[in-house]
Amino acid sequence: MKKFSFARHRVLCGIGAFLLALACGPQDDPTLELAETGEVAQAALAAPTLLEAAPGDGQVTLKWTAGPAGTQGYQVRYRVGSGSWVYRGAGTSTTYAVTGLTNGTKYEFHVRIKGSTGDTTSGYSNGLSSTPTADECSGSSVRHITVTGAGSKDGLTAQTAGTLSSLNAFIQAVGPGGMVCIHGGTYGTGTTVSQGGAVGTPVTIKGVEGRPVFQSTFQASTRAKTGPVAFTVKASNLVFHNLEFLHVGTCFSFKAATSVSHVTLSQFRAENVATCVDVERSSSTAFTGLTIRDAMILQFTRGGIFLASGTTQSLVEDVYIDMEPDQIGGQGSDYPVGIALYDTTNNVTLRRATVMNVTGMQTGYTQGDGIDGESSASDVVLEDSYFRGNEDGCVDTKVRNMLIRNTVAAECKRNFRLWQSVTPGPRVENVSSYQPRDGHFFMHTGATTAKDIAVYSSNGAKLVAYDCSSSSPCTFNAQGIRGTLLDATKLNATGTVSGNTLVYGQSVTIPPVPNTTSFTP
Repeated sequence: MKKFSFARHRVLCGIGAFLLALACGPQDDPTLELAETGEVAQAALAAPTLLEAAPGDGQVTLKWTAGPAGTQGYQVRYRVGSGSWVYRGAGTSTTYAVTGLTNGTKYEFHVRIKGSTGDTTSGYSNGLSSTPTADECSGSSVRHITVTGAGSKDGLTAQTAGTLSSLNAFIQAVGPGGMVCIHGGTYGTGTTVSQGGAVGTPVTIKGVEGRPVFQSTFQASTRAKTGPVAFTVKASNLVFHNLEFLHVGTCFSFKAATSVSHVTLSQFRAENVATCVDVERSSSTAFTGLTIRDAMILQFTRGGIFLASGTTQSLVEDVYIDMEPDQIGGQGSDYPVGIALYDTTNNVTLRRATVMNVTGMQTGYTQGDGIDGESSASDVVLEDSYFRGNEDGCVDTKVRNMLIRNTVAAECKRNFRLWQSVTPGPRVENVSSYQPRDGHFFMHTGATTAKDIAVYSSNGAKLVAYDCSSSSPCTFNAQGIRGTLLDATKLNATGTVSGNTLVYGQSVTIPPVPNTTSFTP
């Protein structure tokens, strides 16, 4: 990347277009002024939020939130490492493709509102990094899809792209290990995928040239639990990558009538949906090897991810799920769940999940869980995750032999609801609980031993909220407990407590919300 000082840029680049091209190259913004290297002092306008930086072949496509009415334009800056910034005028749209980049090089990007004066210019946004990559959409094992298709529509090139109705034919044509490239644009719903690859050589369905958007008319504000389905998956050995969903009932539906295996859903974003990933409930169908990775799901009514039937040997990692109830009328449906573990779901790992603000029915016993797990499910590991602000339980689980470790729960009614209705029941190790409205933990029956736990509350929350009886007693043991409670009366473990280093009456600071996805909320 070319390095320059802005004083030199003013001298050389102000002479004319010819010297601009020779001395400064085509990548810089010729409208720069002396102050461009720094932030605007006391900027009158709030900076936009940079939402995504989608890599392409020699380019990165940026997307950000709109400025206020009267915004004159935007400016993008980028650099490699700690090198000098390169600036580009980005016009008045909220998307911009930064071209002329080097494949395989990681770039950092920011955007700001750029006006003619300091009063019409903002500071720079948050930064996102992205690495452009060479075009994978070429060769005999690739087919192309665009919104309207082009030319002969055989899909062999982008100039002869087919439409979404050709997806299954193209999957067959590319064969195991092949790729179907869906180019950026707005597509409809109602696609059933009935063709797949082979074990170890899946067919990849990949969004390119930005991110294709699958959109319908669903409105989460209606609290409806169903709506138009973008993809019904009835085939195995598939990878869906780099897709976006808006106003759909379901992003990916797995029907109980068809057993499916080895499907990966990666790098996708969904907003205003009923249930984004929905494995239909069944007592007989098995879904094996489902991987969900790098996903952001916002504004849902029923759920973020529902794992049901015989979902097994599956992985969910790096997901960010936030109902954002204030954006959809205050709540979702009656019993919403961030991540559900239902039926005979087993041998599942959940890691680096952030699940927040799941809010359901507001009358009677209020509903909304970050995780809801049934006793028919088994052998689940939840680790390195973060739950906050869910109406009922941050983690509400009856799952047999479930281990919860290295996980934060905050500001739910009961942060960890550990039902011991089966043996062995769910258990916790090295978890941290902050400011529940009632109890850090919940028990209904049986016994559990919590190991190396940290509890932090200044609001009068109890260590444990019990719903037990003389005929169904509860025993809560703690082996290693630290943090703070309001006072010693809140330490109400019914079993043994060892390694107690609690300090009472301290103030509490909740850790910030992590986001390990490629997206910005």
